[in-house]
Amino acid sequence: MPLKARALKGLAAELEAAYGIGLPWVEIWRALADCGYEGSYRQFWRMAVRLTDTSAHKPQKRKNLPPPVMGKEIQQPTAQTNGLSAESKGKPEWQIRREEQMARLDREAELNRQRETRLQVKKVFIPSTFVGRGEE
Repeated sequence: MPLKARALKGLAAELEAAYGIGLPWVEIWRALADCGYEGSYRQFWRMAVRLTDTSAHKPQKRKNLPPPVMGKEIQQPTAQTNGLSAESKGKPEWQIRREEQMARLDREAELNRQRETRLQVKKVFIPSTFVGRGEE
């Protein structure tokens, strides 16, 4: 006896389980077609989506993560205040290192600009004197 679309109602739990573990509808349809299912893929897909209450366009349901616990604060390691200025007191170590590196890069860029201006050849435009047509 060939497997008809109405027989899918009896397989609703199995269809949902197979789709739930990650098998695509096409693979499930191919397995059923090998076992004698005579419906087209489009008929199977419509019936399976209706029976399992899933949609091809919406993603599978995922658990939401719980909100973060209030009251706990994440303490970042801070640099020691040995010889550091008052403005860097209490800043995280990564931020102090970043600011030092940015200051170093700014100094290097300024030195490069000064070096470039010294090495540039000064162009002096000396216009030639105007000589008329020579008519008297």
